[in-house]
Amino acid sequence: MALIPCQCCGKQFPEEWRWYICNRCGFRICQWCLDRHQGQYGHGGGYKCSRCQFGQLRLDEGRGR
Repeated sequence: MALIPCQCCGKQFPEEWRWYICNRCGFRICQWCLDRHQGQYGHGGGYKCSRCQFGQLRLDEGRGR
């Protein structure tokens, strides 16, 4: 079983985890980081991607890579 890191907190989870993945840039975060990820395009979490201008985070179970 492959472990991959959350791109927000850095914790490692199985590939089959409940990931929130950006539909534009592929930014991947775990369910606990949904309310706290921040970056150039996002302020304080939510479904708006914080790494690209127009992306939205969608729940995608089991597709961490």
